[in-house]
Amino acid sequence: MQIRFDPKKPELLASQLQRQFSAAQSHPASCAISGDDPLLTTEAADQVRQFLRQQGFDERTSETTDRSFDWRSWLAQAHAPSLFASQRLLELRLPTGKPGTEGNKALTAWAQDPAPDTVVLLLLPRADRTMQATGWFQAFAEHGLVISVPELQPADMPAWIAARLAQAGLQAEPKALSVLAAKSEGNLAAAHQEILKLAHLPRKDPTAPISAAEMHEAVTDAARFSPFVLGDAFVAGDARRSLRMLRGLREEGQALPLLVWSVANAVRRLPLSRAAEALRELSRIDTMAKGLLAEDPWMALERLALSLSKSR
Repeated sequence: MQIRFDPKKPELLASQLQRQFSAAQSHPASCAISGDDPLLTTEAADQVRQFLRQQGFDERTSETTDRSFDWRSWLAQAHAPSLFASQRLLELRLPTGKPGTEGNKALTAWAQDPAPDTVVLLLLPRADRTMQATGWFQAFAEHGLVISVPELQPADMPAWIAARLAQAGLQAEPKALSVLAAKSEGNLAAAHQEILKLAHLPRKDPTAPISAAEMHEAVTDAARFSPFVLGDAFVAGDARRSLRMLRGLREEGQALPLLVWSVANAVRRLPLSRAAEALRELSRIDTMAKGLLAEDPWMALERLALSLSKSR
């Protein structure tokens, strides 16, 4: 079974779990949570843990895999009875999402034949097509539960922030919401921390909505951009956002070929003549990145962003 976590309404996951399993007085013996946003995946995992605690799973252990991880020993321990509780939760974090050959066998074996009164919870990065095609992932989806946690779209950030502010007993003017959204784009954990900070800042009128000026003064710029959405900004013709994202990704040390690939995939959605022109320029930029043309590929990408914005 697969469930899609809603970033705009995270509380719905708890009711989905209750509706799916509580009526049948059951629980998923194999559960995987897949996503790249640290805050959202943590909140999804917390709701799964809370649901399982309500089912009596009081013992919890956590491990992180690496290249030397002993999968055979882990599987044997997972099947062994607990010494401390009748029901237990075994968490396993796979930072790369690639358990290797032995891990594939162990996880598939667990999903197909889990031990009674034990739940295995995998914490994974975003599941791409390669991961979804693996035997262990398909076994978890078929015999257990896979929860996919998509990233929140930039357009949904202001409403998400407004909802979180309301939970903290705060309100903000629309422009103030836009300020925090811009300063924390792609970094919901930073936005969450800023909201917690705002809740404790002294204000002349605590009941008044937070103004844009107050927001500018109170919060720091902690935006974190994904290279996979850079092309969307280019195609949208939003020069300011494109340049901000591009410069932010450069400061973060993102590989230039990945950014060129992202933009190239996106510009193919443009009308044929504009797409062909942009792809020719991207081919030149790729040559620059390889050191075969004595030009700055980063500046060339910025010029392309400006050109696409003017041609709309």
